[in-house]
Amino acid sequence: MESIVLIGFMGAGKTTIGQSLANKLKMPHLDLDTALIEKIGRSIPDYFEKYGEAAFREQETQLLKELSKNTAVLSTGGGIVVGPENRSLLKSFQQVIYLHATPEELLKRITEDTENQRPLAIERSSKEIITLFESRKNFYEECAKMTIDTTNRSPEEIINEILQQLKE
Repeated sequence: MESIVLIGFMGAGKTTIGQSLANKLKMPHLDLDTALIEKIGRSIPDYFEKYGEAAFREQETQLLKELSKNTAVLSTGGGIVVGPENRSLLKSFQQVIYLHATPEELLKRITEDTENQRPLAIERSSKEIITLFESRKNFYEECAKMTIDTTNRSPEEIINEILQQLKE
């Protein structure tokens, strides 16, 4: 089976769905953010603070290139679609799934998730986060071969829909 790449805004469920989907398909799961933390040797918020977003995006692009050689379920970071080179790379995959949710649902998930610090959500208003989502939405749609709405749905429901669509 070919790699499956999950894209979407922060809080869309990429990591949660990626882990479960990989288990169901008996494929390895690679989380881009986790791999980046290992590669850069510090947390993403620390890296952002010290080197800035541009340097982070450069690291992200290099890692995406490296990981694209593996067959796996790949959960990406929410900003992976920002760079044109990344969008080009993403389009080269057979299965790119955009996990979509309404801005209200995403805000709820982001604010309720106390375990994951999201550098681009810290110290931003709800309106600014929604604006950030809107600025990326077209990029997600441009790269996706499949879009799954995750709003008000359980991980199991989402995975079942993905599996059904992969069969078609």
